[in-house]
Amino acid sequence: MLRMIDQIEARLNLLRMTAPQRLTDAGVDLDAAPAALAAARTAVTGGTLGHALPIAERAL
Repeated sequence: MLRMIDQIEARLNLLRMTAPQRLTDAGVDLDAAPAALAAARTAVTGGTLGHALPIAERAL
């Protein structure tokens, strides 16, 4: 999850430099993005946010 957050941040930073109008047109709030990414990182490192793999078993 942290790697995914890092990738999102890197892509936003690249787009901020190369295509800021496209981000604005898409409704991306560049001022809010750093706080949202920081909150996501905190949630992952604190164990609040994660992922799971559901597994189903057939009853016999």
